[in-house]
Amino acid sequence: MTDFPIAESGMFHLTPSGWTRKDRAPFPIDRLESWYFEREQPAEDAKEQVCFMRRWVHQGASQAVRDALHARFRMPYQPDPNRNLILECEI
Repeated sequence: MTDFPIAESGMFHLTPSGWTRKDRAPFPIDRLESWYFEREQPAEDAKEQVCFMRRWVHQGASQAVRDALHARFRMPYQPDPNRNLILECEI
């Protein structure tokens, strides 16, 4: 049985081999983007809320390369009927 509320936060890093979760430095040396996330679900009958905020982008990585990786690996959490997903980009 899950205890509510559920709350979690951390960092995901987009690399050529997919998403890697590492919450503290040193971060993966091959990362192209870093995203901070917060996830919460206040009660069993409430939708899970996941907010991703892009915090860092490798300046040498082209937008096309990053777009291709996003198309291939998507986001670590996907929207579904029981989840709201919010994306924010600071950079």
